[in-house]
This record gives sequence, structure tokens and C-alpha cells, in this order.
Amino acid sequence: MIRIAGPVLVLLAALVQVTWAQSITVLGVFPNLVLAIAVAITWNHGQRAGLACACAGGLLLDLAAPGPLGPHALALLCGVYVAGSWARNVHHAGSVMQPALATAAATIVYSLVLVGADDTLGLTVPPFGLAAQLAGLAALYNAVIAVPLAIAMGPTRAEAHT
Repeated sequence: MIRIAGPVLVLLAALVQVTWAQSITVLGVFPNLVLAIAVAITWNHGQRAGLACACAGGLLLDLAAPGPLGPHALALLCGVYVAGSWARNVHHAGSVMQPALATAAATIVYSLVLVGADDTLGLTVPPFGLAAQLAGLAALYNAVIAVPLAIAMGPTRAEAHT
């Protein structure tokens, strides 16, 4: 089921993120829905499924953004890889804090890689203090969104592999 629902969900998340997500900003930050969904898929269905969704979602975000193809995909892959490593090494029984913390860590990694890629490509980047503040706020926002997503995404990894 995740082979069909995952790509459709990522496509919808990317479309919502580039069209409507800017209207639900909190303290100047809007949610990264593609990242939150990719982490939720990683948490519930394994790292391979999450990385596939992150790659597809990142390419969709790159197609919608001005600039070259690749920075969002690379940043999402790095962030979801961190979340997948986290998910593989913790016990999943009933904790909603673990997916939230993994999403926050993935958001920080995503932000660092994206700013680094933009700087390497000669694109405009914010000053370090502002970038750090926005990354921290985005990590908090995405962590809050990740809890209901991880619960709603389906079975836990243990149930999915039995």
C-alpha cells in the first residue's frame, strides 16, 4: 500500500508546500510538509521507503523553486537519512516524542545542507544568525506536525515487517 500511497502523498505535500504552506507561517516559518511526511514514512515503513519519498519530494520542490535541480533533493535525502538512522536505533513502543525529535533533527540537517548547497552554488543565503534562528523554529514547527503524521501513517515498523 505504501508503494502507491507514499508517492501520491509526497506529490500532494509538495504541491501544498509550494502553494498554500506560506499562508500558515508561524514566526516567519512555514512547515516543510515533504520533510515531515518523508520522516513519518521512514518512521513507520523503513528507511528505504522514506529515502525514496524524500528524493521524489525533493525533486518536485526543486522543479518549483528558482535555481538548479538538486539542492532540495540532496537536503531532504540527508535529513531523512538521519531520521532513518534514528528510527533504526530506538524502540518504537508507544513514544510520540521519538518521531518528533527525529523530525527536528532531520529539519536541522536539511537546513544546513540546503544553506550549504545554496552557498556553494552562489545563490543568496541569509546571514548565519538568521539562518540558525529560522532552522530552529522550523525544527520546532515540523516536530509538532510530525506527531499526528507518524500516528496517522499506519502501522509501526514492527507491524509492517511481520
